[in-house]
Amino acid sequence: MNSPENIPKMRQPSSRMSILLFFVLVIIVVCTAAVAYLNSKGIDIKSVSIRDIIANGFFVGDKDVYEVTGTLLRYEDSLNSEFGAYKGYIVRCTKNGLEYLNRNGEEEWIYTVSLNLPYFKSAGEYLLVAGLESKDIYVFAGKEKKWEKKLDYSIINANINSAGYVTVLHKAERDKSAVSVYNKQGVFLFTKILGETYAISSEVSPSGREVLINCVDISGVSINTGLHLYTISGGNVAGKTFENVIFPSIRYLNDDTIVAVSDSAIYLFGQNFEEKWSRTISGKVYSMDVMKGRYAVFAFSEKGMMGEAGHVLIVDSKGREVADYRIDQDVVNIAANDDFIAINTSKCVYFIDVAGRLRGSYASDYLINEVKFLGTNEALAITKEGVILLKMN
Repeated sequence: MNSPENIPKMRQPSSRMSILLFFVLVIIVVCTAAVAYLNSKGIDIKSVSIRDIIANGFFVGDKDVYEVTGTLLRYEDSLNSEFGAYKGYIVRCTKNGLEYLNRNGEEEWIYTVSLNLPYFKSAGEYLLVAGLESKDIYVFAGKEKKWEKKLDYSIINANINSAGYVTVLHKAERDKSAVSVYNKQGVFLFTKILGETYAISSEVSPSGREVLINCVDISGVSINTGLHLYTISGGNVAGKTFENVIFPSIRYLNDDTIVAVSDSAIYLFGQNFEEKWSRTISGKVYSMDVMKGRYAVFAFSEKGMMGEAGHVLIVDSKGREVADYRIDQDVVNIAANDDFIAINTSKCVYFIDVAGRLRGSYASDYLINEVKFLGTNEALAITKEGVILLKMN
C-alpha cells in the first residue's frame, strides 16, 4: 500500500501558462477584428503586408470623410499660363517669367525672364523652368536660382528629380533628338544623340545611378519603343525594344522600379527591364502618378457587360494590387501626394487614400483641366478661368 507521501499529486496549470494563454486569446481576437475592419474598408489583407498596414495608417483615427471647399482665384491670360504647386506656393509660369503666389492668390515672389512656351517641373526642393522651343533653362531651390544654362539647340522638354538631377530633351544636328544630363550644381554630365529614334522623355533614377531614356522608332512599318538605361556618366547599362507600343508616360518608384503606361497596358519593370508586373487594359488608360515613392497609381477603364467601368488601381513596387477604386466617370487626370490621390473627372474631384477609400469630393462649376496637390489637405483645380484652391476640412 502506498503511503500518502508516495501518491503523485495532480499538477495544477501554472499561473504563467494561464497568462500566456490569455494573451494568445487576446491576440487572436484583435487580429480577427483587424481583418474584419480591413475587409469592411475594402482592403484585401492578402495584398498588403503588416509593414504596409502600419506605414499607411489604416487604423489611424482620421475622420472618414472630409468636407471639401473651393475658392476660385481668377487670373488674366490664364490660358497662356502654366500653373502648379511648389513648397506651399501656387506657381504661375508665363512668357514674362515665374511667380510664387500665396493661398489668397497674391504675389509673394517673382523672377522676370522671357520664356517662349513657358514650362516648369518641380521635385522635392527643386524647381526647373524653361521655355520650350528656346534654349534657356533655369533651376531654383525656393527663391534662390541655383544655376542656368543656354543650350546650343532648342528644348523639347525637360525633367528634374528630387536630388536635383536634370535631363533635357532637345534637338540636335540634322533634325535628330538628343538628351543632355546635368547634376544639381548644373555641371554637364553627358549627351546622348539618338539616331533613327526620337526621344519622348528622360529621367534620372531616384538613386542617382542611372539615366532612363524613352524613345520611339518610326523608321519601319510599325512604331516601336526603345527604353535605354545609362550610367550617370553615360555608359551603357541595358536596353529593350517593345514592338507596336508607345509609352507616353514613364516614372520611377523610390527603389528604381520603372512604372510605364501604354494605351492598352500598364507595367512595372525591374532591373534590366525585367517585367515585375503588368496588366492588359480592355478600355482606355487615362493617367498615372506615383504615391509616396512606393506605389504606382493608374487610372483606366475596363470594358464589361454594362459598358466601360473606371478604375483607379494602386500597386506597390512588388506588383501587389493594394486597392482598386471604382468610378463611373471618365478620368481626365490623377495626382498623388503622401496621403491622398485626387481624381479629376473635369466636373468633380474625388479624394481617396492608399486603401482606396473615398475621403472627400468637390463638384465644380467650371471645367477642370488638371488637378495638382498644394499641400497635405490642399489641391489646385486648374481651369481656363483660373485656379480653384481646394481645401479638405
